[in-house]
Amino acid sequence: MRLADHYAGLLIDLDGVVWRNHQFLPGAAETVRTLLTEGMPIAFVTNNPRLSPAEQAAILRDGGVEIDDGKVVTAGSTLFEFAREMFGPAPNALVVGTDSFHAQAASAGIVEVARPDRAGPDGASPATGSGTAAEVVLVSGHETFDYAELRAASMAARDGALLAATGRDPIMPMPDGLWPGTGAILAAIETASGKTAVTTGKPEPAIFEAALRAIGSPGRVAMIGDQLSSDIAGAQAAGLEGILVEAGTDPGGSGSDRETTPDHRIDDLAGLLRPA
Repeated sequence: MRLADHYAGLLIDLDGVVWRNHQFLPGAAETVRTLLTEGMPIAFVTNNPRLSPAEQAAILRDGGVEIDDGKVVTAGSTLFEFAREMFGPAPNALVVGTDSFHAQAASAGIVEVARPDRAGPDGASPATGSGTAAEVVLVSGHETFDYAELRAASMAARDGALLAATGRDPIMPMPDGLWPGTGAILAAIETASGKTAVTTGKPEPAIFEAALRAIGSPGRVAMIGDQLSSDIAGAQAAGLEGILVEAGTDPGGSGSDRETTPDHRIDDLAGLLRPA
């Protein structure tokens, strides 16, 4: 019996498991296509909200993985839902992230009070935004994060805005190695503000619950990921099994995690189709 045959549904991480910087890893697309053809319920679960679920689903389809937009769950979608639950349908927020992340926030009803990444060279506040005080600071990593954003986010948090982020992953896999992730940027904001952020991505339960809803909670479900501290520990805390992809980016989660033991270990995603 193949490893996948032990489960009624699968949740699959993207970065370091399916692709690196949207370049598909060997055998990954073929494995997912096989499972989908066989009728396996699958959702993709990622802490990376740099692109929207629809944009990431489109990349999967371009790679031959026919998946609906609703089968991609990101830490961004769970973060926006959290903000609405806390502050109502149109919370005032200071948003740190990619242009796509800002667009996703607007589509989710988030009202931006300012865009600090668009401030002028004198540090003046940008003209865009509502001009009101932020109720929440929403943080996701991006490559052009700068001092203006650090200053604005930390000052808003010090002034009473809730600090919330997509996750604490310190790194993200790229073809040339490990780049700083959202956790690295969040650490700077927490240090400058003296506040501790709420997070909604893996290993928090909200993102696993959203993914289970996406596949209809079919029964015995496993999460496949390359990070012990977020993918595996989070899945097990949510009552799921965890399958560690050991050829991923940093299985120890940028540090040892001696308390977490995967239910299974595989070299790569194709290991789901091998006997277990």
